[in-house]
Amino acid sequence: MKDVTVLRKPAGTHPTLPADRISGWIEAALYVLTIAVVSVLYAMANEMGAHVVVFILYSLLVSALGMLAITGLGSDAVRIMLAPQSWFVGLATIVLEGAYCLMLLTMSPAEGNLLVRLSIPIALLIGWLWFGRVPGPGIWIGAGIVCAGVAALAFTLDPAAQGLAVLYGLVSAFMVSSRGFATEFHPWNRAARNVVEKMRVTGLVVLVTALASLLLVGLAVALVSAGVLTRNDLVPAPADIWHVPTILMALLVGGAMFTAMSYLQFSCVVKIRTENLIATGAFMPIATLLVQSLAAALGLVTVAALDWRLLPGMLIVVAGVMVLIGARRRER
Repeated sequence: MKDVTVLRKPAGTHPTLPADRISGWIEAALYVLTIAVVSVLYAMANEMGAHVVVFILYSLLVSALGMLAITGLGSDAVRIMLAPQSWFVGLATIVLEGAYCLMLLTMSPAEGNLLVRLSIPIALLIGWLWFGRVPGPGIWIGAGIVCAGVAALAFTLDPAAQGLAVLYGLVSAFMVSSRGFATEFHPWNRAARNVVEKMRVTGLVVLVTALASLLLVGLAVALVSAGVLTRNDLVPAPADIWHVPTILMALLVGGAMFTAMSYLQFSCVVKIRTENLIATGAFMPIATLLVQSLAAALGLVTVAALDWRLLPGMLIVVAGVMVLIGARRRER
């Protein structure tokens, strides 16, 4: 799951040219599709027995290495990796992806993606309470409609079986918003003037925090091996480190999908602006439902072939986002 941050226009470019806007909208559609595919791949990894913590850290590490292989380290690599803002952004990314994957242990990808749309009203609340950004009435109305769409999901869930999944979903939604603000105020992120620079900063941030987290996981594994700790959803056992499906899925998700998501997100923001990418993001739950249905039909995941009960809430979320975006444009 990725956040949407603002990039400055590269000097001398004209991202509003028709050709750029067309390619930007195509990339936005691909970005939404990639998010949907990653959600289903998370569910597949869970069903293959991958330990969530190990799987997420491996995936993020491979993704960071992939981005840096494309962009290079740059001249400020050490300073970027040691910056306090980098650690907050990196750890928020790990918590976000880990909570999202844990949520899918008892919730379908489409349900989870719909629940995480709560990141939209949460972001407005953080911006208002912490940064003094006061949204207009129309924006609050749009956020309220989004909440109503997500609330429709509550009528379809089993509280006894999925209560913990809802908690993980709320954590994931909160981290989406928190990381978005932290990324906005990250000094090197703010200075990034093109997609390559943005990917370099992201790669460095994720690399250093993923490596540090893997060291802590290694310590936990050693304690499990010594009998001090017991394996659970947050603490892996030695066998989880070398679990072949975990490694293969991490290579697929991290090496291909995460890197593609990063590129598509950054490129879209430059070409069609943040608000338009947010608008297309409203269709992520629907896209996830379609990809999930295809995966179920192929026998890749054990979920409902086409979960029609989720469509009303998803359509309400789309309507809410459109109202929110329209209100924001009118306020400018």
